[in-house]
Amino acid sequence: MGDDDKALTSEEISASAPVTFQLSECTIDAQERAALAIDVAYVQWRADFRRTVIAAGVLNRPWRSVFEADMMFSIVAHRWLAERPITHKELATYFEIFVTEATVSRHLDDMEESGMIVRQTDPDDRRRIFLLPTRRLETIGHGYLQARIRLMRENGFVWVGRNEAANDLA
Repeated sequence: MGDDDKALTSEEISASAPVTFQLSECTIDAQERAALAIDVAYVQWRADFRRTVIAAGVLNRPWRSVFEADMMFSIVAHRWLAERPITHKELATYFEIFVTEATVSRHLDDMEESGMIVRQTDPDDRRRIFLLPTRRLETIGHGYLQARIRLMRENGFVWVGRNEAANDLA
């Protein structure tokens, strides 16, 4: 984390008064407001997208929590792209604080049934089952990621590439 990215502590949260205040007193800067705008625009885009997927008949039933499903899709895809496919058990550890492993299993069943992921046995350890993205998830991923990139650009964020960003931090 950079100097601006220091971890928020529970003490800081507790020390902040639970009272409303005037907009003129708000310390959220322009960059933070842009990040917030991206989040809000993403929620709207995701709601519209979910309606489209359901209307297309890709899902037999809507996912229990679209946000949990999005996080699971992102983690599965990210780990696969990093050439380190994730297992069900590993994925469940990301969510253990707020959902049960059974809830994760139900999400994965829905995702597999809708053709978004497949489960594949690890050839080196038959006890491990990898979660892998399908072409359908890749197609959806393109739409999702392009929308996120567009929203970021509309709010002033630019991709500088890994090498340039690493040099800036050095």
